[in-house]
Amino acid sequence: MIEIDVEKVADILRHVAATEVMPRFKNLAEGEIREKNPGDFVTVADEASEKALAAALREYLPGSDVVGEEAVAKDISVLEKLKGDQPVWIIDPIDGTYNFAHNRSHFGILLALVQNGETQYGWVYDAPGDRMAIAVKGQGATIDGEKVTIRDTAQELSDMVGMGGGGQAWHFEQINGIIKEIINVRSSLHDFLNLAAGEVDFVVHISQVTPWDHSATVLLAQEAGGYVALAGEKTPFNPTMYQSCVLIAARDEARWQMLSDALYPKLSKKKSA
Repeated sequence: MIEIDVEKVADILRHVAATEVMPRFKNLAEGEIREKNPGDFVTVADEASEKALAAALREYLPGSDVVGEEAVAKDISVLEKLKGDQPVWIIDPIDGTYNFAHNRSHFGILLALVQNGETQYGWVYDAPGDRMAIAVKGQGATIDGEKVTIRDTAQELSDMVGMGGGGQAWHFEQINGIIKEIINVRSSLHDFLNLAAGEVDFVVHISQVTPWDHSATVLLAQEAGGYVALAGEKTPFNPTMYQSCVLIAARDEARWQMLSDALYPKLSKKKSA
């Protein structure tokens, strides 16, 4: 495992957020927001953040490479870097771009360090709230330096509160009545941060998994004591995944199975034969 000064990397994130992201929050000019695809926004702040982070992280760890969300949007072959054996930084320069572009505070920066198909480190930074979560494979997870564990309270589906990501609130209407409540804030970062902080019982993400949305966040959930896998097939997440699926994170495998059995048939886009 690569030796990394996690606090030094956290400081890089804070600096980029303070210089490239937060000054542009609620301050974007006309023409500084565009759609890559319908409903998929990018801003000048995303691009500036990714550029600054890539340069700083390569300098910090010579010989490392970078896979950034915006670089992949321009050239999907960038994902091939994840198949090599060199250390790769995976950057989501602004997770929650829709919120950022619409003056909502549920956004931040996601960063993971991956090698040989494994996420070794993850940083989950809530920039507006200045909350920093750090996960180290095999060593646990912290939020602002304090160890965190997913809460162990709700035993039944009807008592569980979860975060729903990968879609809008109406996408989750069909599971109303199965669980107590589903919360939709349109940010993977905040979904998993709330889970690790003990504020909810599970996360369910529909649509797809991506290296930038899920490498750092899944490691955070796992190191906070959780069980994470793709529903239906029960496949563990790995940072090379870029595919349609339903991803569920819960306190343990038993709760995960309950959620998978109940939610996957409702939320999966796959049609039964």
